[in-house]
Amino acid sequence: MAGKKLDLVVVAPTFYPSVDDLRYLLGAEACRQAAEQKISLLLIDASPLEQVKHGLEDAGKPFVRVVQQKWEGKKGVALREAIHVAFKELSKSEDDSVIAFMELEKVDMFRHWNPLVQHMVDTNSDVTVPRRADASFRTTYPIEQYFSENFVNLYLDSLGREIGLAPIDWTMGPVAFRSKFANHWLEYEGDLWDVQLVPLVNAHSIGAKVSSFKVDYQHPPTMKEQEEGSALWGEKRLYQINVLKDTVGARMKKIAQQAKN
Repeated sequence: MAGKKLDLVVVAPTFYPSVDDLRYLLGAEACRQAAEQKISLLLIDASPLEQVKHGLEDAGKPFVRVVQQKWEGKKGVALREAIHVAFKELSKSEDDSVIAFMELEKVDMFRHWNPLVQHMVDTNSDVTVPRRADASFRTTYPIEQYFSENFVNLYLDSLGREIGLAPIDWTMGPVAFRSKFANHWLEYEGDLWDVQLVPLVNAHSIGAKVSSFKVDYQHPPTMKEQEEGSALWGEKRLYQINVLKDTVGARMKKIAQQAKN
């Protein structure tokens, strides 16, 4: 119902080999930002060291909770477990609620979650995807990632038009959805970037209202420094393009074809 406050839980799968790892340091800062914004954050963690778990929780007290991963598998499984735990806890309340997921290293996203959820209230959206402002996207991301992800966004948008889906930032990563749509993410068994996006397409196909919300997101400079100009990371971008074509793109093509039959 438009105008009604929505409870928010942000979830993320985590794995850090040590407390010196660059992404762990960003994750700890993200936990501090979650606490500053008073956002409940649930982490499903597969890190080998207890001090990683304690460090993340200490950084975000009392808003951050770290749970040892129990479901066997990698990132996609950990994300489903995180959504499962959040959904079970939120279902105990009669209030409408939102589950959002992200990569924890996207530290600056925490200042955008509360305005994004307000946008969901104002627009009566069921699923909302943040869209990066182009200027900050271009200047704060590795340049290869800026161009590859813009290409993927344009390609998937062209397929989205065929099924009535408005343009979104497919490749940013974070997504928020009303918890009543959690089953779409829980039932999809992919393991890479598709686990974030095929469920969104499926939710749209049964009538969920999907919207976009512009954010002036600033990517961590240490990640740009590490990845820009790297052939290894360039190859990862190429791999991502093909995975998304073969999963998200294929799903939208199938829905479009079914509509014509």
